[in-house]
Amino acid sequence: MNIQTALKSNPNNTSKAPQSTPTMTDTPKSIAKAVDISISGTPHRIVCPADEVQNLENAAKFINDKIREIRHNIKGKNPNNEELLVLTCLELYDQVQTLRDDKQHYVIEKERAKTLIDKMIKDARSVL
Repeated sequence: MNIQTALKSNPNNTSKAPQSTPTMTDTPKSIAKAVDISISGTPHRIVCPADEVQNLENAAKFINDKIREIRHNIKGKNPNNEELLVLTCLELYDQVQTLRDDKQHYVIEKERAKTLIDKMIKDARSVL
């Protein structure tokens, strides 16, 4: 999801987050749309390209599902929203790092396979 957005102040949101204005740098064809989402019960208004609205809503659902999963897996403690969000961010970071490591491993293995195939082709040509 490539959302060039700004959080708009929400009258229901009492957090002291800095207010920003949308800065859309997409082509004029891209129309910005304000989308109301909720993360862990807190409403947020996000401005994003109209063609990214579904991705934004899917992201919010994914994050809320991850928060519920973490909350369910914590035994004997009732973490507050901030703690849940921190744990969720850490979990998602871990998943991103694992994917990056897997990708790096894939790139290395692909390079080894290419080198081996090139050697096999060279050996086959020398025999023929």
